Amino acid sequence: MPFNKHRRKRILTDDEVQGGLFRKLCGQWLLLLLANGIGLTFWLRLFEMPDMNWATIAEEGFHRYIPVIVISTILLPAFMWDINRTTHRFAGPIGRLRKALSDAAVGKHVEPLSFRSNDYWSAIATDFNRLISRKPPKDQKQPSS
Repeated sequence: MPFNKHRRKRILTDDEVQGGLFRKLCGQWLLLLLANGIGLTFWLRLFEMPDMNWATIAEEGFHRYIPVIVISTILLPAFMWDINRTTHRFAGPIGRLRKALSDAAVGKHVEPLSFRSNDYWSAIATDFNRLISRKPPKDQKQPSS
């Protein structure tokens, strides 16, 4: 992977959006582990140990399920890292657009937007840049800096 001189310095570009996605991912991960554990327990009861009591089945299921728990726990940080990289591609550009719009709304000078080559929303930057490069009508005053 080539060195990118424009690396993001923050882990989360948009705490609300990216934090929400991280919480959702963790919740879904826990739900998946729980559903698989329950499914394995019923599988053992119905097909492999129909005559055993539930305590024995739960113990056997836990011993069989330990590798799944360990592997899933090891993979969760990798999933979160990947989600973080992916969400930076849309949260960063929208954050920059939001700041530029806020500055423009109060009359500050706004430089044209430029997003990283692998970011989403490049068409928004192009449209925004076209908007700020327009000349105001002759009867309208230019906002002061």
